[in-house]
Amino acid sequence: MTEPDESIGGMNLVTKSAGILQTIAAAGELTVADLAERTGEPASSLYRLLATMQKIGWVEDGSRRGMTRLGLDFVRLGAKLEAQLDLRELARPELEKLHMITGQTAFLCIRRGLSAVCIDRIDGIDVQIHNLRLGESMPLGQGAAPRAILAFESTEVVERYLRELPEDELFGPVAKSAMELRELLRETASAGVAVAHSDWGQGIGGVGAPIFNHKGAVVGALSVSGQTHRVFTSDHDPVRLVTDAAATVSRALGAIPREDLMEPVAESRIA
Repeated sequence: MTEPDESIGGMNLVTKSAGILQTIAAAGELTVADLAERTGEPASSLYRLLATMQKIGWVEDGSRRGMTRLGLDFVRLGAKLEAQLDLRELARPELEKLHMITGQTAFLCIRRGLSAVCIDRIDGIDVQIHNLRLGESMPLGQGAAPRAILAFESTEVVERYLRELPEDELFGPVAKSAMELRELLRETASAGVAVAHSDWGQGIGGVGAPIFNHKGAVVGALSVSGQTHRVFTSDHDPVRLVTDAAATVSRALGAIPREDLMEPVAESRIA
């Protein structure tokens, strides 16, 4: 393959690349001649585009000389996106139920690096108090849903969080040091749920519970949040509601029963 043509720009490149990837995915493997016939692109242009995509791992050499197939990096990316979409679809009914019963804002978060990203949200009564918008993120050590994820992550992830984030992002009012955060994570892992009573000094409270996959790994968290007196009311038990909702999603993902997960995680992951 020749060197990629850097003059190919912007949206045109994206559009062509998408068409090529879709064509290869449908066929499994193709030669450049096959691609040219199926896409209508000149072979010379295809060589340049494939060279670019090969460099970033989106395509690779096929099983025979001259054949091209989807690259491992692209396949992995697709699997991650598919898993995320599956999680949203499975969690949505529980998210709606939490919102309907509590009237509060309900969140579905997943981990991306050292942050928790909101991938679904239903606005509640106190919507104006929430900064975590759809697609936005916050550090793993802050908030009920992020803490519910971090408490069940590996020791390596916890230590990376404490080591790599700037101090002004590491801690919230509920934990002002690494020692306090580790203790809070131990408590969360032991209880199986993150409970926040007015952590931010504004009367804002919340409950977050982890979601596990069939391997027992934490893949996200459900939470409800709002003004503390509305979240923690005699009308319902938010801790039970959120943990039951997260357990339902976990079972749909093939997770083993929650009680079989709690002890080893609480004992070993937070050093």
